Amino acid sequence: MYDFETLVDRRGTGASKWVNVKAEGELEDVVPLSVADMEFVAPPAVRRALRDVVDRGVFGYQNADEPYFEACRDWYARRQGWVAEQDWLVPAQGVVQALCAAIMVFVREGEGVIIQEPVYYPFRAGIEAHGRRVVNNPLVEGLDSDGRLAYSIDFEGLEAAASGEDVRMMLFCNPHNPVGRVWTSEEVRRVAEICKRHDVILVSDEIHGDLIMGDRPLTSVMTLSDELRGNAIVCTAPSKTFNQAGLMNSNIWICDEKLRRTFNEKMACVVINGPSNFARAALMAAYGECEDWLDELIVYIRGNDAYVKTRLGEAFPEMNWSPLEGTYLSWTDWRAYFDDADSLERFAQDEARIAFDEGKIFGCGGAGFERWNLACPRRVLERACDRFIEAAARDPRFA
Repeated sequence: MYDFETLVDRRGTGASKWVNVKAEGELEDVVPLSVADMEFVAPPAVRRALRDVVDRGVFGYQNADEPYFEACRDWYARRQGWVAEQDWLVPAQGVVQALCAAIMVFVREGEGVIIQEPVYYPFRAGIEAHGRRVVNNPLVEGLDSDGRLAYSIDFEGLEAAASGEDVRMMLFCNPHNPVGRVWTSEEVRRVAEICKRHDVILVSDEIHGDLIMGDRPLTSVMTLSDELRGNAIVCTAPSKTFNQAGLMNSNIWICDEKLRRTFNEKMACVVINGPSNFARAALMAAYGECEDWLDELIVYIRGNDAYVKTRLGEAFPEMNWSPLEGTYLSWTDWRAYFDDADSLERFAQDEARIAFDEGKIFGCGGAGFERWNLACPRRVLERACDRFIEAAARDPRFA
C-alpha cells in the first residue's frame, strides 16, 4: 500500500549521508549505508501536514501544547504500554542534545558516566567533549544456539562500575545501537535497580523504540515502578520511526519533579525548546495517522534484513551477525576475514565502494564489524551486496 521503493536523489542537498557523494552517475550506483536515517519518503500524512504549515505562511515561536502532548501520550500508550503525564514532558531539539544537557547538568567535570560499548558513538563523544570520564561496562559477546552473535549485559561489572565513588550517570541504549538487542524486561529492571541503588541517574535512549523487528516488545524504562523511573531520564523521538531527524525534535520524559526542575532551570536557555511549527505538525500527523505505515515499514525492513543476511551468509560462510531485534541497523562481523579494522574499512570504501558507519567507531568490541543501514529500497541493498561479493572475488583474503 505504501511506497518503500522510490529512491529520492539527495545528492547536493546537504544530507549528511550524501554530502560527499558526487552528483554525476546513476543514483542506483551510489551506495551510502552509513548515517542512521531512512532513504524512504515520509508517510503521505506527514508530507500533507507539512504542506499545510507552509500554506499557512506563519512560522512563529511554537510550544509543546496540549494537543501535541496528547499525540505523544496516546502513541506511547498504544505502542509501548505506558501513559505519560504532561508535566513529565521536556521538549528538546534532539536526543543527542538532551544527552549532553543531562551530562552537563548532573555530572561534574572529571566524574564518571557509564556506557556499554560497542554503542552509539555520540555517547562517548558527548562525555569526553564535556570533560567527564567514560566508565565502560562492555557488552558481553557470545553465541546463541544457532551460532549467531548474542550480546548480554555484564551485571556484575555494571554493579562494580555504578558503585564507583564519583560515578553519577549511566547512558543506556534500548533498542541497542549498533548490536540490535531489545533488552528483556528483566534486563531493563536490573539496570534500573543497580542505578537506583547506587544513586546513578539512568538516561535511557529509546529513540529506536518503535522499530521492533523481533518478537520481544520494548520494555521502556517508563513502564517500571515509580521509584525506578523516578531516577531516570527517558529520551524518545519520532525521528528514526518516521524519518524526521532533520526536523530536530525529541521528547524527553522526566517523572521526578526535582530532577526535572533542575534540568529545566539549568538548560532552559541552551537546548530545551518547543518543537518547531514543522516538527509539531509532523509528529502529530505521524502519531495520529501513520501507524499503518509503520507496521508496513517494519515488514519491509524485516525483508531487507533477511535478504542481506541470506546473500552475505551464502557468499561468506565465516561471516557472522547479531540477530536484528530492534532498529533498522544490521551488525555484521567480518573478523574471520580481516585482521584489523583499517583493512576492512579500506576494503569496503575503496574496493566495494560502500560507505558504512564502521564498527570501530562504536568503541570497544566494534573493530572488525560493519553496520548496514537497512532503511532503503531493496534494490540499493541488492547493489551493495553485489559490490561486496564482486570485490571479495578479487581479494585473496576471501579465497
